[in-house]
Amino acid sequence: MQVRKFEARTMKDALEMVKKQLGPDAIILAAKDNSNKYGLVGESSFEITAAVSEETLHKKKFVESRMAENDKQQFQNSSARTQKEIISKFVTRHTTPVAKPVTTQKYIDINDEKNAAEERIKNAVQRAFDAGTLLNDRQAQKQASAKPVETRNQAVEKRQQQVEVQNDSEMNSLRSEIASLKAMIKSMQTPIETRPQSHYPGENYGIHYELSSQFQGLVKEGVLEELAAEMILDLQNQVPVTRLKNKPLVEGFLAKRILEDIVVSNGENKKFHFFVGPSGGGKTSSIIKMASQLIVRDNKKVALLTLDTQKVGAVEQLRIYSQILNVPFAVIRERNDWKEILKFINSIDYILIDTPGSNLKTQEEVSYFERMILKEIPSKSVHLVLSARNKYEDLQGVLNNFATLNVTDVIFNHLDETVQNGNVYSFNKISKLPLFAFGIGQRIPEDFEYATKERLVDLIFHITQKNNTTSEASL
Repeated sequence: MQVRKFEARTMKDALEMVKKQLGPDAIILAAKDNSNKYGLVGESSFEITAAVSEETLHKKKFVESRMAENDKQQFQNSSARTQKEIISKFVTRHTTPVAKPVTTQKYIDINDEKNAAEERIKNAVQRAFDAGTLLNDRQAQKQASAKPVETRNQAVEKRQQQVEVQNDSEMNSLRSEIASLKAMIKSMQTPIETRPQSHYPGENYGIHYELSSQFQGLVKEGVLEELAAEMILDLQNQVPVTRLKNKPLVEGFLAKRILEDIVVSNGENKKFHFFVGPSGGGKTSSIIKMASQLIVRDNKKVALLTLDTQKVGAVEQLRIYSQILNVPFAVIRERNDWKEILKFINSIDYILIDTPGSNLKTQEEVSYFERMILKEIPSKSVHLVLSARNKYEDLQGVLNNFATLNVTDVIFNHLDETVQNGNVYSFNKISKLPLFAFGIGQRIPEDFEYATKERLVDLIFHITQKNNTTSEASL
């Protein structure tokens, strides 16, 4: 189901946009009068929310793709009733079923094909017999009506010779067709296990073709092929073949399997929270969001610290946020600065520490982090902050670089900017590194949430999104 919004100066123009882009069968879900909100000058507008099925929209696009530009323009300007009639006639005319050759069928019924081939052989033999009979009759007539050579018309004799040659050619063609049909029937008698099968997603893993779409869907979501195949094969071994077409059953099994595999962190109650990771991962925003929730929702005392004196404006940015939240703030430039900080932490519930963005590819960077993140600090968590937009290989590479820091868990940001959340599951499944939190937007503090198994399953299978679409379509 395609759901779209259209905005225009008048209701008529908005309806024309709906008809032009979604077709005459579009369903109007909602209409809204936006007074003084249209354009830069603040004119009124009308907003329409409309929906159409994928199949109906595909038919419309198919018809338009076969039209010349002038005809297409005239079609789009015609009434909805006229458009429906044109689409119906055009689709009916261009989608007449055509018998496909046996060799192009994806899955064939051996008995039906064998019977059909035998029937074709019978027809071919009958045509050969009829042609032979016709040839014999003509030869008999020629012998019966033989006359002296001088009374025969030479043109008639020449014509009869051409007919005989043509009949001989037809006989040879029929013999060849019969031979090919016999060879095809012989090949069908070979056991089905020994014949090559058509390829489909997951076949090389031994996945049943009924589950190929689910395997392809998991891979498309970013789940590694090996992990997707493992889950599908497990399902295949536990569910009877006759029930593999039950899509809700299959999806429910896969969701339960992923739910069991996910590992989440329980380190929320640690006092010290170090946020480490490469630049652009969202460390600072994660700190601000988490601090806001601890202060507003949990009424906790929070302090903000930063080790990042390298990035331009990093210190000032965190200082401004600390002023907004009315919490203590300090900059740690050297290891000795910790001595003063640790004197005043008894009254603080949570201390959140920002660090410079780094991939820890050099020994110098590694030494700096090992020196500044004190090992003697008790009750601390080291959160590796990553972006869900990155590929699995890149995520694993970053984790390998930070292994020396004894990372306790991981925070994934930018979940709202990607449609492939399966890489989060793959990373969690293989690394066994618990998930601490998710960043799902730019709002503070709403778009920060502690990780749960159910939330990741929802993101992978788009359960909430599908329910919202269904609800809008039913209005």
